[in-house]
Amino acid sequence: MPSSPGPAQSAEPPVGAARHRKSRARSILTALAVVAFCGWAVYPVILTYTFYLGEKATATVAECELGSPGYGRAGGDPDICRGTWRTEGGETGEGEIYNLDATEAEGRTYPIRIGPLGPYAHGWDRAWLGPLLGAVPLLIFVAAEVMLYRGILRPGRKIADALLDAPGALLVSDDKTRDADGSPHTFVRNLPAAPPGHRHLDLPGRERRRGRDVGPKGGRTFFQSVVDAAERPLMLLEHRSDERLEPETVLLDPSGNPRLLLRRTDGTRFVILDPTGTELGTAGPADPARILSLEVWDTDEKVIAEAAGRGLMTWVLRIDEDAPPLLRDAALALAFVKLRALY
Repeated sequence: MPSSPGPAQSAEPPVGAARHRKSRARSILTALAVVAFCGWAVYPVILTYTFYLGEKATATVAECELGSPGYGRAGGDPDICRGTWRTEGGETGEGEIYNLDATEAEGRTYPIRIGPLGPYAHGWDRAWLGPLLGAVPLLIFVAAEVMLYRGILRPGRKIADALLDAPGALLVSDDKTRDADGSPHTFVRNLPAAPPGHRHLDLPGRERRRGRDVGPKGGRTFFQSVVDAAERPLMLLEHRSDERLEPETVLLDPSGNPRLLLRRTDGTRFVILDPTGTELGTAGPADPARILSLEVWDTDEKVIAEAAGRGLMTWVLRIDEDAPPLLRDAALALAFVKLRALY
């Protein structure tokens, strides 16, 4: 099987600009936070406009209905007060009047302001609770974003930026790899079915998924082809997911003969086997806290390849120049597996 091509060597790879480019993941998270804030802020802004700039009127409350105690939860109903009003300009209206205490408002007269959402009595002294409760999910969402970025995305990006400084680094995206200067390195093509000449490899010892980690119902198998920049075939990938067993990927040569089996063992770690079941190496995160990272070790526990996520859509892969061809191919395939969350 043709080994995956070695990355182009450059005396002055333009990695500085790439390393300091604004994080796409951070931009996406920031945009989501801004959208969430704007969505929350609409209601308080409308209330503020109503209380300070809404049309003045005087309302008489005709009736009130007490809502159920479950208001704010499934099946609850809010308090409702209805009545009539007259504006300072002499216009009249009737309907629901908001921001009243239904236990004491019936039959009373109140100064109100009429805004885009209708007539409101009182002011922020009664209306503050709704926006405050609405802000709680927003704060939880923003806190979760901050934890995701600082705890997972930023550490992975720091490792990836360091790897970009090393000669031969590759940028791994959804369907290709590129050299540090942006030139194409390999391409990945999805195949509709097993390729011609495909030979099935089934080795014993597949681990069961742990805890609540459950694969697709009934399992699934799909195939990909990896070609070099000139569209010459390099390898085939057979990805297998099972509902109860840990997933695995078979590396085949372009003619369909199995060359390697990449078998996940505990959710984050992999063992690399040859077709006879002999262990050639292992792979896993640099440490348990660095989810968006990967190291590939040979049987002497020497690190022969490293990879890390620069965000949600790109990983950086560096393979030692003296890495064995089979482990070089394994590292490239594992980078695609981790980036695409194929399992």
